[in-house]
Amino acid sequence: MRFITFPHQLYKRDKNYVPALNMATKRMLGKKNPFLQHSEIALFIALKRGVVVGRIAAIYNQTHLDTYRDHTGFFGFFDAINDLSVAKSLFEACEQWLKKKDIRRMIGPANLTTNDSCGMLTEGFQDSPMVLMPYNKEYYNRLCSQLGFAKLIDLNSYSIPVNGSKLGNYDHIYQKGLEAMELNRINIRNLSPKTFRKDTEQLRWVYNKVNENNWGFMPLNEAEFKEMASDLKMATPWDLTLVIEKEGQVIGFLIAVPDLNQALRFVKSGTLFPLGIFRFLHKKRGIHSARILILGVLDEYKGMGLDVVMYRRIKEAFDKRHIVNSEACYVLESNQPMNLILNKISEGIAKKYRMYEKQIES
Repeated sequence: MRFITFPHQLYKRDKNYVPALNMATKRMLGKKNPFLQHSEIALFIALKRGVVVGRIAAIYNQTHLDTYRDHTGFFGFFDAINDLSVAKSLFEACEQWLKKKDIRRMIGPANLTTNDSCGMLTEGFQDSPMVLMPYNKEYYNRLCSQLGFAKLIDLNSYSIPVNGSKLGNYDHIYQKGLEAMELNRINIRNLSPKTFRKDTEQLRWVYNKVNENNWGFMPLNEAEFKEMASDLKMATPWDLTLVIEKEGQVIGFLIAVPDLNQALRFVKSGTLFPLGIFRFLHKKRGIHSARILILGVLDEYKGMGLDVVMYRRIKEAFDKRHIVNSEACYVLESNQPMNLILNKISEGIAKKYRMYEKQIES
């Protein structure tokens, strides 16, 4: 619990900090997490005179190693006071643990995988993070650089205001998408309790397929995807889920999540009970932002305008919920098609996150 609650102390005077719920972090780091059925983690805390001054997780990801065979491990859950010696001791603990497992390179942060929150905030410190997005002190990047870490890749987060959306500038692509849907017998619908189980079985295959060529992607097995789908089911209203299908087969999707951080930021202890739940429920009614969490279309259906159709449909759902702002994240800087469309329909990049890498000395 000292590992889990340390950030609440570190950021207690930071108005943009949003605490992760203690029970959610505990579950993620516990043995019931499907990820830990095949992979391993080691958690470290740094102490000064008995007081926690930093934390980090070393991550041995068997799925990544099976996919890429590159002797790479990860670090995550890094938080520390502004002290180079503290950060150095934490990263060295990670390196030593990973080196014993024949790991020669360490990248991160990833909490716990690239399918979870990852990256270190480098731009956008003036705003609170969107739900399920990381947040960190600006000096973290300096500590990483001083300790020999180099940029691996940046991840973008785009600001898309719902009111005054630029989507109207692309009515011709929207119409093209509608015509392609009619011609190819493609339809869009929401997930629902009746179809959820069957849909998730198809969605896992599509999710893994559309992301297989993205940097750092690791396919989710059945247990991992069910866990992710179960979490989303609790956080996401049905009308913010879109599935594209052709003749009963899922070919694309868009999932958005209300920005629960707008309510969670008032639960400073990371504990809902006994009083935090009342603050959360009271503030939840005023949520006016959302995050576009995942979007994908199978390669053979790209270029039809289906992505613009989905953005238009999700905007209509946002309007009904009085959601006025949204962010689309993450978007790899190397994903040129997605960056191109988001640059057209958004107000630009709101936040940037960086993945770092470092060779582990033998």
